[in-house]
Amino acid sequence: MNRPRWTSLALGLALGLLAASVGASPRVVPANVLFAPPMQAALDRIYGESEAPVLQKTISERVALALRSAGCEGVAVVEITLLDARPTHPTDRQLGDNPALDRLRTHFVGGAAFSVRLLDPAGQELKSLRYDWYAQDLQHTSRSFDPWGDVRLASEGLGAELARTCTARSHPAHS
Repeated sequence: MNRPRWTSLALGLALGLLAASVGASPRVVPANVLFAPPMQAALDRIYGESEAPVLQKTISERVALALRSAGCEGVAVVEITLLDARPTHPTDRQLGDNPALDRLRTHFVGGAAFSVRLLDPAGQELKSLRYDWYAQDLQHTSRSFDPWGDVRLASEGLGAELARTCTARSHPAHS
């Protein structure tokens, strides 16, 4: 007879905890992704202009996900400049330019290099850093068939590095 009452109590407690955790979710710091001139030239000449929004979305989503719980106090914007990006599989433009390539079987060693600035609400730079990650060899590349799988891995690494930087800024070591 007490089972429904306990079930209701447990369900109510779980819903209350869920609502509290949703209400207490940290502020998401926006990440603006820009392209360095050499990277923009590579998009125009080699990879295809249509890849720019794909890269911007991939990078900003992965960085935002990593920063969600980092507590980047005082940081209003993360400005990411993509210095270099190399695909894991050919892009549509590369496939069109070279019929010998295969979307799935052609595999490159990819990755990316970034320059990042953390900005306060007034647009002043709080911190800057560089980060890059490239697969060591074909065994260490992304298993995804997405052309930008290695850039996604590099973006996740960048997000983790930024989260460490924000945590260090928010909680300085006491001497």
